[in-house]
Amino acid sequence: MDDELVFHASENLSIEDITHHLSEGPGALIIRGAYSDNKLLDAVESVFYSRIAEEGEKTKDHFSEGTNKRLWNALNKLAADAPELFAEYYGNQYLHLGCQAWLGPLYQITAQVNVVMPNGPPQIGHRDYHLGYFPPDIIRQMPKAIYSVSPWLTLQGAVVHCDVPIEMGPTKLLLGSQKDKLGYLTYRDDEEQNRFAREAIQVEFKKGDLVLFNPAIFHAAGGNSTDSPRLVNLLQVSSALAKPMEHLDFCELVKQVYPMLINLNDEGLVERTIKTLVDAYPFPSNLDLDPPSEDWLGELDSSWLLDEWKARRDPKSVMTDFQERLAKRRYRNSKKAQKLHGS
Repeated sequence: MDDELVFHASENLSIEDITHHLSEGPGALIIRGAYSDNKLLDAVESVFYSRIAEEGEKTKDHFSEGTNKRLWNALNKLAADAPELFAEYYGNQYLHLGCQAWLGPLYQITAQVNVVMPNGPPQIGHRDYHLGYFPPDIIRQMPKAIYSVSPWLTLQGAVVHCDVPIEMGPTKLLLGSQKDKLGYLTYRDDEEQNRFAREAIQVEFKKGDLVLFNPAIFHAAGGNSTDSPRLVNLLQVSSALAKPMEHLDFCELVKQVYPMLINLNDEGLVERTIKTLVDAYPFPSNLDLDPPSEDWLGELDSSWLLDEWKARRDPKSVMTDFQERLAKRRYRNSKKAQKLHGS
């Protein structure tokens, strides 16, 4: 199995190799030794653990129960806390080779540290952002072509900060499952979860490995049955091609139009209008303040505003609450935000 997934940094790994492995091959690959400087990994890990200790309870992992930890926006936080480490860590040539292979030259890296604590439980089997975060009722409304397009908008990756034997819980992977045409819709079903439990494999990670995988592959962090925590920095790289052409002032749109909607009784018309007033997508967000809910996607602004209209809430109250919703998705002008951005 290792031969199918593992490459070594000393090999002449090509863009074509990466693309084939992630699309038509097993759906994942491991680059052994991509990070060769253990002192760098240890220093960055120390920064991450300091942040996790500082942030306390809000670092919980939304894909599992128990004591496992998350550090949202680990990219900004490393820049704020240890800028001298940033370039060597996030400028890694193998990381950018993988990004180039899957997304082309235009991409944006984000990072979310995941720590599986001693005796920490495994994650549930899941598929990832984008469609992996959507609840089934929304996925059913998506054109089937989106099922195929979604994986090409994001590359998932992980920088491994310690040796991860099987008992420490390396990522479980259902190889080839990225090719399941309806996988985003069905992976929560009991039958599919049972298939994942039966057929998913695990390969030991080594300190300094870079793991790359297709976001559509059925996967989950394993449980940690050792006495040591297991820290992996998860990377989520987005295609820049998914960005809109213009910024819209959603606050001004809601402020001007919502008072007019209160006088309307045609729910279909109001619902269609609301879709033009607010952001159609809840990401990107500030996951420190706006963590994913139980269905991961969270409540859309359009659904929220429609409920406000149904209750005929007054415009002033709606605007106050709407501004608070938006503020949760941005780093506000606070001491904490200033520290994060190094100001």
